[in-house]
Amino acid sequence: MSKCKVLLTSMAVVVLLSGLTQASLVSFSADAPATWTPSGAVILQEIPSLTPSAVTITAESHSTFSISSTTTNDTGYTWTACILTLDSTDAAEFVPGSGQSTDFKTAIDHTPWMMEFQAPFEVPPGEIVTFELQIDIPDAGPYTFTLTQTPIPEPATVVLLGLGSLALLAKRRVG
Repeated sequence: MSKCKVLLTSMAVVVLLSGLTQASLVSFSADAPATWTPSGAVILQEIPSLTPSAVTITAESHSTFSISSTTTNDTGYTWTACILTLDSTDAAEFVPGSGQSTDFKTAIDHTPWMMEFQAPFEVPPGEIVTFELQIDIPDAGPYTFTLTQTPIPEPATVVLLGLGSLALLAKRRVG
């Protein structure tokens, strides 16, 4: 066998084996309006409030699960950060250093189950932010994990909301 045939055969085997380690989707559900594209592991989601928004995925895998989450800020508040947490029944964890974002340039791996994206940019209302990350899955059968996104509003917005609430309470007491 020629060296070229050996090389091509080796490359084909590597491609075939690497394809076997990819995850296959079993089920998908989300708190906020969302769609899932299993071929590209893409989540498209609209977050309408500042409350945590969860996506629960059940899949089969033997390796690393790559996710790209494109999220629209429909909260009416500017986000200065976003925290992603992972809740897994089978000990899945974020791959250290795998977090990337289109707007938040700093990804901090606090724990294997929590990743925080922040600075230098903000995500104004109506804008879109994309998060890309990888999750290590134990070599087991079907597994379920919940990926929760918690947007963090800019501090000025929180202060204004607090002052507005105090003004309403004061008005109630007077009236």
